[in-house]
Amino acid sequence: MIAERFLREIWKGGESFLQRPLLLSDGSEITVLECGIENEHRGGPDFLGARIVIDGVVVSGDVELHLTPNGWNAHNHEEDNRYSNVILHVVLESEENHAGPPVPELILRDNLLFDRQNLWTALFERVYEHPPELVCFPESIRLPMRFKRKLLEKFGNARLEELIDRYIITSEVQSEQTLLERVFQQTMDALGYSQNRIPFRELSSLLPLSRLRFVRSAFPGNTSLAFEALFFGVAGLLVHPNSEFDTETNEHLIELQACWNLLQLSIRFPEVLAENDWAFFRLRPANSPHRRLAVAAKLAEKYFGREDWNFRHEFFSEGPTVTIGENSYWESHTSFGTRLQSPQSLLGKERESAIWLNVILPARIARVRMESESPARREKEKCLSNEWGNAHTESSAKFLMVVEQELLEGENVSSVRSEQGALLLKRNFCEKHRCSQCPIGTHLLETGWKPSRFVN
Repeated sequence: MIAERFLREIWKGGESFLQRPLLLSDGSEITVLECGIENEHRGGPDFLGARIVIDGVVVSGDVELHLTPNGWNAHNHEEDNRYSNVILHVVLESEENHAGPPVPELILRDNLLFDRQNLWTALFERVYEHPPELVCFPESIRLPMRFKRKLLEKFGNARLEELIDRYIITSEVQSEQTLLERVFQQTMDALGYSQNRIPFRELSSLLPLSRLRFVRSAFPGNTSLAFEALFFGVAGLLVHPNSEFDTETNEHLIELQACWNLLQLSIRFPEVLAENDWAFFRLRPANSPHRRLAVAAKLAEKYFGREDWNFRHEFFSEGPTVTIGENSYWESHTSFGTRLQSPQSLLGKERESAIWLNVILPARIARVRMESESPARREKEKCLSNEWGNAHTESSAKFLMVVEQELLEGENVSSVRSEQGALLLKRNFCEKHRCSQCPIGTHLLETGWKPSRFVN
């Protein structure tokens, strides 16, 4: 069943989607003169001021759309005066023993020009401004939605195992300290996004936890400045004050340079990165390497540099939606001297959530697996797995949009388990054209489908 918001496109599309003549659920003919003005949901019916002809009589009023007739009562429209002018109830499917509104009812499924597969193809071409990417589109629409949803959940569980495996080290003696070091490395990797993952990984190897803890103990009076100087200095992005910068920037750089000079006297750095190791182009200003380094420095100060912190303690204060602390300079700058148009948080909720779900929770599960087998251990692991899988996804990634549009007929993916399952499906099968090894492709191949279109 397609998502309810796409009923609007069918209703607006009129002759592009619906046969003529249109027949109401009681067999009466209806002609749509004007579909009405779409209500952008400030409350009230979906379309306002429509004009229709029923049995030769022109009727004006509003139109309400639902997937099934029972949607009227489920949404309590009967008690809402804003729906008193509804002249037509448009639904996708009929229902037995339903009690809809006392107005004519149009069942779209009985009046469509298309079968289910071709309907979504036509909707896709109308709604989205890009060609399909999945090789199996639109043939995969023939498969039951329940099957596809279950597959994403199954792949999501497999994806969680991938994340946990980052912390399972077979060639070394497993220890909590080793796990913690890996948590730091994976956090740094996540801060690098796709463009700067490599320099952030190198930075994490140059700044092991022992070095972070030394800095924290050596600079107890101003740990925030010390960690910022440390990360920018080792990253090779700490510059000297100059006349091109404003007073605020030069004063900040004087403090950072002084702290960096002290750090170099205390610690011998066998290697530091350089500016040309970093990618700056095609990045959103808020995601500049400088701002990401400021986040890394703050995380090191607040968590990784503390002797008493480990990944079982709180992260991001009270969970993944809480900011890590203020840094007025970097909330307003993209680099030294270059300002943002308006201040922005150093770390958005989507990235905070990604670190929480893809780094911290898998590490906690890995830590639980280090314990002796017991019912208590199994229950702890189950609770953590459910916390991970049932969390609401904050992702706006392109791969998720593709799966929602082309595989799920516009239905949203809401849980992290299904979101990560979509990632595994797209990465391991779709992008590699491994249709014969994909459960979806296997089902389609058995029906005689032959993949003929590949992603460029």
